[in-house]
Amino acid sequence: MTITGFFSAHSNGTDQTARVLVWEQMLHQALRLLEEAQRRVCSPDGQEQLRKLDGWWRVTKSKLNGKVCLVPSEEAISEALCTEMERIRDEIVLKKFPVDATMAGVDTLAVASEQPRKIKTGIGKRSKPTDIRIYRLNSDNLDLRIEAKVVLREADIKNAYLSGSGLKRFSDPREPYTNREIGGMVAYALTDDKATWLARIDHALRVSTPPVPTFKHRIQTSPDETLFSRVPCATGTSVRNEVLVFHVVLEFACEPDARP
Repeated sequence: MTITGFFSAHSNGTDQTARVLVWEQMLHQALRLLEEAQRRVCSPDGQEQLRKLDGWWRVTKSKLNGKVCLVPSEEAISEALCTEMERIRDEIVLKKFPVDATMAGVDTLAVASEQPRKIKTGIGKRSKPTDIRIYRLNSDNLDLRIEAKVVLREADIKNAYLSGSGLKRFSDPREPYTNREIGGMVAYALTDDKATWLARIDHALRVSTPPVPTFKHRIQTSPDETLFSRVPCATGTSVRNEVLVFHVVLEFACEPDARP
């Protein structure tokens, strides 16, 4: 399976070439912004500033690999990433940050945290906002909704990442996480490395009940393949009954560092 194959399977026989191209560019730019934002958030200067802020750390400490650690909160990480992504986008527009032609049009990308869902049953404190939203201005279709989860232990994949408050939000018939073809999951890894967590997530998807089909796909000029899964969803149409969800792991650190 590829992105092209996914769109073709739900196309009702129509040509999906143009749609695939614009989505691949959208994904490429969004993932590059996320990766550079993570690098900046984790830089010595970034950590020095963020760790001073009330709310960066969870209230409760966790014991990890024999250490009692302060753990950054998911909401704080997501907000910091969105702030940096906006800054990076503006630097690209002002030619202060060098990029290649694949980032053309990045000035039309908007980034926000804690955004309301398109279809919802509550508002205010009763709303269930999406963690990160990256969307193309003046386009209703190019709207990426990304669910974020902090992962500390392997059990967090089943208990949080794949749960009703994680990946299964994309299958919520009353309040679907997105009503677009593609969404995303990002794991904020505080122990072990990116490759280890991606392998765990891929395995957990394939052995879940029922199994969630996965595949890996290289997006444009990216040096690495991205993990995707096909998640059942209720769109209200007979043409598409799945959403394509990408899976990304970003590494962050506890205090003290919980990695072996």
